[in-house]
Amino acid sequence: MSFDTERLHKLRSKGFDSLFDKSKEKYKEMADTALKYARTCVPPGEKVRLGDVVAVIQNAVRIDPAFETHLKKNKLVQKYWVTYFAEYVLDQVYPQPDLTKAQ
Repeated sequence: MSFDTERLHKLRSKGFDSLFDKSKEKYKEMADTALKYARTCVPPGEKVRLGDVVAVIQNAVRIDPAFETHLKKNKLVQKYWVTYFAEYVLDQVYPQPDLTKAQ
């Protein structure tokens, strides 16, 4: 499954947008670093896909003290928040294309 409007609304309702906004530069660097790392793992001739980068961001988000504090403060115990927030970070740094315009 991919990042969609429902996940975006869930994240906003739990204040993850504020978490991101407080440290935009940190999360931008996290996404940029994840993309660079994913490029080293994907075989030559293949393109890096969103899921490849999200997987790397997830590992960084899991140990981010601000993310951990946010989960505890809001009593969010579900494991899917890591994936959702990693997708959110990637979407904020590298926005999805406008699907109303032909490529």
